[in-house]
Amino acid sequence: MVKQADAIWGGLIGRAAFVGAFVLFGGVWQAAMAQPSGADGGDFIYRVQQGDTLINLAERYMDSVEGWRLLQRRNHVADPYRLKPGSLLRISFDRIPVVPSTAQVVFARDATTGGKPLQAGMKLAEESQIDTGDKGGVTLAFDDGTRVTVPPGSHVALSRVRAFARAGLIDVRVHVKKGEAESNVSPKKSGVGRYEISTPALVTGVRGTRFRVRASEAGSTSSVLEGEVATSAGRQRQAVKAGFGVVASAGHLKRAALPAAPKLDVIPQLVQTPCLRATWQPVRGAVGYRAAVARDAALTELSAYQLSKTPAVTLCGDEDGDYTLVVQSIDALGLTSESATRPFTVRLHPEAPYTIQPASGRTYRSGDVAFAWAVVSDAGSYDMEVAGTESFASPAVQQHGEDVRLTRPLTAGTWWWRVRSVAADGKTGPWSDVLRFRVLDIPPDAVPTAEVEASDDGKLHAHWSALSPELAASGARTRVQLAADTSFAKPIADIVSEGNEATIPRPPSGVYYIRTGVDLGDAASVVYAKPQRIDVGAFVGDSARSPVQSGGGNLLLND
Repeated sequence: MVKQADAIWGGLIGRAAFVGAFVLFGGVWQAAMAQPSGADGGDFIYRVQQGDTLINLAERYMDSVEGWRLLQRRNHVADPYRLKPGSLLRISFDRIPVVPSTAQVVFARDATTGGKPLQAGMKLAEESQIDTGDKGGVTLAFDDGTRVTVPPGSHVALSRVRAFARAGLIDVRVHVKKGEAESNVSPKKSGVGRYEISTPALVTGVRGTRFRVRASEAGSTSSVLEGEVATSAGRQRQAVKAGFGVVASAGHLKRAALPAAPKLDVIPQLVQTPCLRATWQPVRGAVGYRAAVARDAALTELSAYQLSKTPAVTLCGDEDGDYTLVVQSIDALGLTSESATRPFTVRLHPEAPYTIQPASGRTYRSGDVAFAWAVVSDAGSYDMEVAGTESFASPAVQQHGEDVRLTRPLTAGTWWWRVRSVAADGKTGPWSDVLRFRVLDIPPDAVPTAEVEASDDGKLHAHWSALSPELAASGARTRVQLAADTSFAKPIADIVSEGNEATIPRPPSGVYYIRTGVDLGDAASVVYAKPQRIDVGAFVGDSARSPVQSGGGNLLLND
């Protein structure tokens, strides 16, 4: 049993090792209640309704109204005008005229036919071959609304695509050469003509139902989710009702109950991240699970698909919309459970803006802190929040508007901020990453002043005391500026030092001003000490070639 389970799982994994184009097998269907009730071998089965006669049935389905006599003999009917409601009549398919029909592609992703890409809206005729590759999927619809969904790693042939000439019922045979297919037959409850899904080892005929068929080297399976199917393998035939499945191998059929559906844990109703993490309770007897995301109510248009040996998956996508998470259990025989579902909405647009400042991990001085982010083309406005906790339980700042740059006063402490785009219709996109930054109080006396010396190398040497441990730990550096006036509008020298000294090329003789400041990485918010005046003249050295320096912090180089 373990080897068999591994073989089944290996076949599934080999066809589904991808994220981005899921295939889903499931839907919300009801058992067919209409009069046309499918096929049994070479016969079309009809369930008699009140008021039916053999004459009008022959006129509706057969190649000649005179066919009622054949119906009478074939079904041992005493009175052709008095039929028992609920009884079953057999009509030979040989006497039912058919016309060519097509299957319409209603959903396609990375699937091909005859080497050409499939696209929604295309129509496929009888004998068309479909290949979904490793990452593809396709859903086809027939004239009566019947749909068949084909997952990744599958090769399927439309062996017969026809319709009853008079009644409009479908006459379809689909052959699954490898891979899987899920069918939702006659969802409009108009009844079924003939609909068969076959594999190299199994034939499944339906009378209005929902079921899955899989073909692999280990054998073929049919899992019945609703209604009833008639299966055959070799000379064996077996009817299978909802909640059960069969495994066909070497001409033998084995019937078993389907595994239980998983019990999904809670997921967010609104998802604003590219990936969704889904978990559920382990299912007894399951060897794996199949998870998918569907974007239609019938669960046939699929945007994600994944297999997992553990009760958890991470599903990723990038399109906004309303979706349904679908998860099924897989047992050791390869039979699959009914689907467990959870609806959710994905909203990734407008995209979160690219944040500019405050930068993550940076430190800024208290007072007005600048916030900035990039423009998002499809955003009408923006929401910005600043909070003292990463949870944003009680934001200190909440700003809504069109501006992408603003300032807000903040006191010393650790802060977190985030921003999101808002569409013109008011729908909000996801928040940006939460960025942490610090704000420090930097009083003027925390800024060290510089002492300046001149040397015979033609340069000025400035040095100062080290910054406080708190400032140093925050990444602060000392900024030194030399200018010809106290406005420092056009500095002659502007140096940022990680140490406590700097070398400045000696300017021409004249009066200059020097100042030091604490630089946290933002030139606009540097806290400066009071400027000092420097008088620079021609160099005159003493006998030891040492410069002459004045007191009071001014440097005097005399002619």
